[in-house]
Amino acid sequence: MQIKYVKTIVGWYNIYNVQTGEVINVTPEQFAELCPGVSRKSRLGCLKIDVSNKKRLFAA
Repeated sequence: MQIKYVKTIVGWYNIYNVQTGEVINVTPEQFAELCPGVSRKSRLGCLKIDVSNKKRLFAA
């Protein structure tokens, strides 16, 4: 599944499901656990996540 992410002004991350437009907000620690290859300096981007992470993030 493809997601895009945007770091908020307070340092949390908004994660968007590209297919549905659903948005969730996670802490920096949660984001680092879900997307270990992404630098903490990153402000925005997109990537693919596996099915297990999708189930953890989005209800479907």
